[in-house]
Amino acid sequence: MPKLWQMDDYDECLESPGPGEPPGVYCGLSVVLKPNNRSELWKLIEKFSSDYKRHYNHQVLKWGVCIKRCQKAIEKLSPAERNALTVEPFPIDVRYKFNDGILENIPTYREAYHDVLEICVNKELNDTYGLVAHTEILSCDKSTDEVVIDALDMSFLIVLCALVCFVTLSSWYDSSMNYKRTSDHYRHPLDSKRKMVWVSFSIQRNWYRLTSRSKDELNQKLRFFQPFRFLTMSLVIFGHASLLLSVTPTTDTEKLERIMHSVGSMILTNGAQFTQTFLGISGALLAIQFCSFTEKRKGKVSFLYIPFAILYRYVRLTPVYAFVILLHATWLLKLQTGPLWRWGAETEQTFCRRNWWTNLLYINNYVHADEPCVQQAWYLGAEFQIFIIALIVLVTIVKIPRAKVLILGLMLLAGYVIPALFIYYQKLEGTYIITLEAQRYIFWYDKYYLHAYIPTHINFGNYIQGVLTGVIYNELQKRSINLAQSKVFSIVWYLTFAIVFLSMLPSYMFYVNDFPTPSVWMAAYFVVSKNLYGIGTGIVILGLIYGVNGVFKRMLNYPFFEPLGRLAYGAFLVHPFVMRLMFFTARGPVHYSDLLTLSLVFGATVMSCLMALVLCLLIELPTTALQNHLFGNFKEQKSNHTDRESGTNGTNQTLINPGLAGKQSEL
Repeated sequence: MPKLWQMDDYDECLESPGPGEPPGVYCGLSVVLKPNNRSELWKLIEKFSSDYKRHYNHQVLKWGVCIKRCQKAIEKLSPAERNALTVEPFPIDVRYKFNDGILENIPTYREAYHDVLEICVNKELNDTYGLVAHTEILSCDKSTDEVVIDALDMSFLIVLCALVCFVTLSSWYDSSMNYKRTSDHYRHPLDSKRKMVWVSFSIQRNWYRLTSRSKDELNQKLRFFQPFRFLTMSLVIFGHASLLLSVTPTTDTEKLERIMHSVGSMILTNGAQFTQTFLGISGALLAIQFCSFTEKRKGKVSFLYIPFAILYRYVRLTPVYAFVILLHATWLLKLQTGPLWRWGAETEQTFCRRNWWTNLLYINNYVHADEPCVQQAWYLGAEFQIFIIALIVLVTIVKIPRAKVLILGLMLLAGYVIPALFIYYQKLEGTYIITLEAQRYIFWYDKYYLHAYIPTHINFGNYIQGVLTGVIYNELQKRSINLAQSKVFSIVWYLTFAIVFLSMLPSYMFYVNDFPTPSVWMAAYFVVSKNLYGIGTGIVILGLIYGVNGVFKRMLNYPFFEPLGRLAYGAFLVHPFVMRLMFFTARGPVHYSDLLTLSLVFGATVMSCLMALVLCLLIELPTTALQNHLFGNFKEQKSNHTDRESGTNGTNQTLINPGLAGKQSEL
């Protein structure tokens, strides 16, 4: 069969032309083979591609073509030969291009180069395979292209310069207040709130906040969450690297298709569900912290507390998030070049300039989800929405304690029933199907991704199970029950790892069979298998809190993980930016060996953490410090003489601030 990827030399094509020569032009194409039932090769392509769950659609090829080479290749063809190699439009029911209007100047390029490219491509296809195709221009680069800087690009530079100035001045001021020239100066609050506001951007003080360890008893028990965040983040990066192997040109596409024929591939394919552990962690931490707070306030919490907590969390999450969105909307496209760069960077720039508001309102997993800006941030939208629901539920059970079991039971039931109903009525499979063909367009237009992966109602159950874990822990504390003393729980705790791991394997049956839909049993299987992650996460959390395996807990409590866990949120936001620079700058098909893949994953993890460190010291920690001062958290910091290690969600952001809660307790 024709190779899925075929690419001319990009840099040679765009070398500066000589005097009087036309500029070099390099175009990325989708080549859609025309059906030909008289061709045995076409019948093979059609049959092989029909296994759409495990194979690419080999009717659609991706080529990178130099216009100069094409012009030379067809210059001796007669008009009749050219006409024979021109394909009239034919019905196409497969995805082969981006939606119109995403990449600039495509209509102009089509008008100028379509005929030349189609004749050139068809000459090669016909000579080699006896087939012809419809050719669609996806993008074109010219040697005369210049970088254009607009007002939005300048706004990013202004914001960046302002942040650097704030950090520099704040650090200088903080240093000037250090009369004794000791490092302890940065560990303690200054003697006035005004001075603390001035040192909010101090890099020395924020470095201490990043690397410090709280001595609070509850935070010591929950310290293992930091390595949880970092390790889960590393698995997310590995999963996204696997995705980009399918998106970018490779010399061995057959290897990926062979992997999809293995039951063991479900470990890799279902790795996308590891984000559910973030949801379980978030729900558990929210409930544990909220229960601790209500006990200190003796149950005096008003519903008016909810909007303040939501506002507090929004301010915590959004500044660094908005900065990353602005980066993607401006300078990402200008950082690199290559035959794939516009596909991976200009699409992101267009989506962010169009749909940034859906991200900042945290509704991006529903609104314009097929044109995502900062695509991985669907998780932030889903989690923020579930956070609001869970917070209302927790306040309600505090106000109506007798209905606690009923309310939590109904919420847990909803977490199972609602997704099952959607899976049934939308006629979806019993698992989230990840096809190679959907990955070629980064899932933008994939129905499984849009309806069975990113919606809040699909991910609701595992967060609520995390909340239930936190409530159970609170009840165990009240009754002085130590789960580490229970042999039954210890056995269940160890078995959980194997059960969750093995639960991925049965999903293979949905890749090799086309079961009729809608199906009640598939809807039930979907919610049970998905929510096993929440159950497993809850069991593991409780076991680690009580020290079922002391050696494992001590390993997770190693100080090295403390700052890495706190950088997880920033790494979560920036790792696709890093991976675009690593993968989409390829000049041609690459042979991705296992060692090269691991090297790329490791490199992406390190670079993401380094970028997250910059964002943390430049934006995240300074805005957190300002927020604490604005919400009256200064007194708590002063009395503790240490920066409190906040209870955080799965992406390292404070869920509820005790200082804020205390301030608003009279409401």
